[in-house]
Amino acid sequence: MKFEIDKQTLEDLNLLGKYKSNSIFSLFNHTVTRGGEMMLERMFLNPFTDANLINQRSSILDLFQKNSCTFPFTREEFDVTEHYLGNPDHKNIVISIVHNIRRKALQLIANDKEFGMLQQGLMYSVNFVKKLEKHLVEISKIPQIDENPYQMRIKKALAVLHDRKMNWIYALDDHAILPFIKMALYDHRMRYNLSTVMSEMMEMLHEMDVFVTVSAIGRKRGFVYAMANDNKNFEIDIKGVYHPCVPNAVANDIHIDSRSNVLFLTGANMAGKSTLMKSFGVSLYLAHMGFPVAAESINLSVRQGLYTSINVPDDLNMGYSHFYAEVIRVKKIATEVASEKNLVIMFDELFKGTNVKDAYDA
Repeated sequence: MKFEIDKQTLEDLNLLGKYKSNSIFSLFNHTVTRGGEMMLERMFLNPFTDANLINQRSSILDLFQKNSCTFPFTREEFDVTEHYLGNPDHKNIVISIVHNIRRKALQLIANDKEFGMLQQGLMYSVNFVKKLEKHLVEISKIPQIDENPYQMRIKKALAVLHDRKMNWIYALDDHAILPFIKMALYDHRMRYNLSTVMSEMMEMLHEMDVFVTVSAIGRKRGFVYAMANDNKNFEIDIKGVYHPCVPNAVANDIHIDSRSNVLFLTGANMAGKSTLMKSFGVSLYLAHMGFPVAAESINLSVRQGLYTSINVPDDLNMGYSHFYAEVIRVKKIATEVASEKNLVIMFDELFKGTNVKDAYDA
């Protein structure tokens, strides 16, 4: 089941925005690889509605966070390798060798760079496999890995990397100058025979890139991970929650459960009411992603969605005044609530687009 959220809520909480320096996405967006960045975006767009999935991702990130795991590749190493492997070779080895003969000839005759780039890509890929295997072996030795869901991914990857068909890679000297025919044969093996394997390894590393990056942010900021459950009895208990993008933020406790599931927040102007609401919403969203949260602790019953009405704008194109835009917003949310979904709803100064009496009546 997909976590329910809409564009207005995403904007109210400033969750997305690759080029917005103060967005929640930007806070975590420090991946090394482009594929890692794309995977991070997908995670932000698809929070979980299953407690097991939330807790699994949280436990993996917590493992990385506690052991200060690093990403073993630079962007240059990854980009060269990915570009090389992203151009799969012809399945017929004779045709592949003929293509390389043409490239070599163009290199000698016209100083063409394609053959040299192919050689560089092959050696980067050989190094890539060796470095990856070494790094995964190191992770497999972390004491806590035995009880962590990430263990299965490590075992699967190492089983592939230790397969006999990979032996030629480990036997190859990193600095060897290969004769043309060997280079052509190894190129065909890497870009055709191992194309599926290498694609799977790349995907795993994109995910590892995200895990390393997100856990590093959590460790640096002192964030914590939520404990989620699928209990039907609604409860959200957050200790010391604060907004992750506000310097020196004041922390607050929030507890809501099925016996008291409506919270009225009052206070003087500029006392921080809207910030607290946004802090709560952001924490709830990150918790459903299995990501680290800006709080001392958080325990929650999994919800199916989150809707807010904080900064609803007027719509000149549709002819909606600020007040009418709020009415339409309330109607949409009321419809979602009536569908009996387990949602969290937040309104900030309901019907503030009209006078006090009409707002009260509404």
